[in-house]
Amino acid sequence: MLPLLIPILTALAPVLLPEVAKAALGTGETAQKVGEAAVSVVSKVTGIPITTPAEAERAVAAAQTDPAKLAELYRQQGDQVVALLRLDNEDRADARAQTVQLAQAGSRISWGAPVVSTIVLATFGIVLYRVLSQPAGAIDQNATLMLGALTTMASAVVSYWVGSSAGSAAKDKLLRK
Repeated sequence: MLPLLIPILTALAPVLLPEVAKAALGTGETAQKVGEAAVSVVSKVTGIPITTPAEAERAVAAAQTDPAKLAELYRQQGDQVVALLRLDNEDRADARAQTVQLAQAGSRISWGAPVVSTIVLATFGIVLYRVLSQPAGAIDQNATLMLGALTTMASAVVSYWVGSSAGSAAKDKLLRK
């Protein structure tokens, strides 16, 4: 899938929505679905079947030279973003529902997400305190890198438990259009 996406994402970068490009280049089931959708949309809008990178480049060239096709690609990408946000929200809801089901069944596995969340947030707090309590010139580069990674993990923990308000806001905005 990636060889087909590279010419499409590279050439259409000025009109691609960042969420679509980021999701298509990621890994996992959602990335696969978004990638397939991106190739399908370009193929459908241009009328060129895409099975090789050369065909993808030809389809992109056709879209770039026709303003109507380019506008249609942009409109359909909005639909992809809504679908991507829906998939992401459903995935997060499924994870929360699984934790609830495990807890209701009395499984000790149900403590996995809360324990990992607590460890991540506690470690984030400790490293943040250590970095901020250092004198300005004495901040350890490794601690700063660790803080960056832990910030990402802490954000994921919050998104898992309370959802992504940014994703919801973007979805609501696109649905209103």
